[in-house]
Amino acid sequence: MDRLHRQTASCLFLVSCTVWAHAAAPVARDGPAPPIRIVYFVTSDRAPIAGFQERLDRVMTEVQRFYRQGMQTAGYGPKTFGLDRDEQGRLRMDVVSGKHPMRSYGRNDAGRVREEVKTALAARGIDVDRQTIVIFQTLLAWEGGRAIEIGPYVGGGDQRAGTAWVYDDERLDARLLGSREPGGYYGRPCSVGEFNSHYIGGVAHELGHAFGLPHDCQRVADRARGLSLMGGGNHTYGQELRGEGPGSFLTAASAMLLAYSRPFAGEQAAPPRRPSGCLCELDARFAGGKIVLTGEVIAEPPAFGIAAFNDWAEIPADYDAVSWTCPVADDGSFRLEVGELRAGASQLRLRVCRTDGTSSQYAFDYRVDAQGTPDLTSFLSRLPLAEAVGAYAAGDRRRAAALAAELQRRFADTPDVRRKAAHLETLLKPRPPRGLAELPDQAGPVSVSDVRFRTATVGWGRPLFDEVLIEPPDQCFLQVGGQFFERGLYAHAPARHELVLDRKWRRFQTSYGLQDGHDGSMVFVVQDDGRELFRSPTIREHVLPSDSRFSNGAFESVLWVLSGSGAGDGRKPIECSCAMVAGRAACSLFRTGVGPSRAGVGPRRVAAHAETGALGRGPAGAGGSAR
Repeated sequence: MDRLHRQTASCLFLVSCTVWAHAAAPVARDGPAPPIRIVYFVTSDRAPIAGFQERLDRVMTEVQRFYRQGMQTAGYGPKTFGLDRDEQGRLRMDVVSGKHPMRSYGRNDAGRVREEVKTALAARGIDVDRQTIVIFQTLLAWEGGRAIEIGPYVGGGDQRAGTAWVYDDERLDARLLGSREPGGYYGRPCSVGEFNSHYIGGVAHELGHAFGLPHDCQRVADRARGLSLMGGGNHTYGQELRGEGPGSFLTAASAMLLAYSRPFAGEQAAPPRRPSGCLCELDARFAGGKIVLTGEVIAEPPAFGIAAFNDWAEIPADYDAVSWTCPVADDGSFRLEVGELRAGASQLRLRVCRTDGTSSQYAFDYRVDAQGTPDLTSFLSRLPLAEAVGAYAAGDRRRAAALAAELQRRFADTPDVRRKAAHLETLLKPRPPRGLAELPDQAGPVSVSDVRFRTATVGWGRPLFDEVLIEPPDQCFLQVGGQFFERGLYAHAPARHELVLDRKWRRFQTSYGLQDGHDGSMVFVVQDDGRELFRSPTIREHVLPSDSRFSNGAFESVLWVLSGSGAGDGRKPIECSCAMVAGRAACSLFRTGVGPSRAGVGPRRVAAHAETGALGRGPAGAGGSAR
């Protein structure tokens, strides 16, 4: 299972929160928060587990209490999500009968389960796409005293709606959190109390993702409070009741993201309007062992705070992303301090939080040397670079060229910025792709981003070469694991790229990876004339693999196949993005040095494609995990 990290809220934060909670006028609300809908999903070969209504009422009441306490500690008052109860005060649940037996569902079948739930509830007049739902599934099996996780355990959504997929079990009961009696299992035999820590903590954690919360980690100063719920705290939930540790808590960053969300703040008085925001000024300095960021935000609805997540690249995934917060004043100004810096590469993600519950994210890749001093170039160059990319996106070629030239002058001693500015100038002067037959017979590699494909299809947007779709936060550069590449192909899954090679090419070389800023997973496949040459393992991290080289005497064709699955609530198409790049010459082809094809042998095709999984990433700002 996958569980998340935690937060920190010091006395200093509590004081500042009392001040800045009123700094921006919140969006008017005209109704209470819609309650969380609880769904009980029963596979066709199982019956509802005995006592599920009373047990799960206690579980959800406990999770509701946890969030209320966390919000109050963070200075927002006793806010929490609502639960739908009948006239007798009992928790309402929608029981849905699954179409298939338990073993026919797999860990990656969140979309499949949700579609069955959606269809069943639609027949009852319920639109799950407009609600936050928790689906308790009978997809945890026991074999020889071991608990086996069969189905999905994941969550994803945003500030308005989302989904959490979790399990039910006869041992799942908030009353048993303090029990030291044997009978549980989680990777090994454990007490019933520890079993509930993992699985009730899992409910709270995946529900956090359904609310749109990302992973985060507690600060060193807050370790006495336990682990962050959205970090490792899903495994330590309630352990203080057994005297086994401090337990779990909700971080200040998580509380900030929840404060004006629909499940916590209620329905908006007017229809939601498209929010906007701009990080207009940003300055960075290093003082007292911390990165100190000051600047100005212009947002509509107004911004009230910034939640920051400092993610060290040495640890895969983002569970170690230590979170920090600061207020945004009435005039849009802010001051954010980020400490606990670690040597090596990191990414700092800023979430500018608005009073309608939405947020905008800005990511900064930077490095810290062995003495603990950070390179602040990324922070200082980000806005000028974004301005140049914005001009390029708007079609203002003259202004984009002028800004790119200024960047090269201003950051002459910063190779990465200089290279990006020079690349932007190259994009302003695009060269039409050429057919392979049009290229001169010369030895050496040819970048496939320069040639015309037989077919090039993607799951969303359009096929792109040497650039990516320009989306917030205003960047157009191929980048994987913080490394920028001038040459390469970019594609949203499912994608397929095919070249006809006419038997004049003997080697194909490339690397591949998840484009920075996009979540999900992917599998990269290379075929030659229908024969599979290569299939990558599932790639989930933003790490560039080593070069892949394929020699085949003389290729008939090459087909790139990109298959992906996202992490989210299943409501949106997949947004898994691949950058196919190589260190010197992206996706290069090397000539055979031989003449035309033999008589009677047709041209060969080289192709690649991507297939999407059933589970799509949630809307912008969504968080997601699969444990």
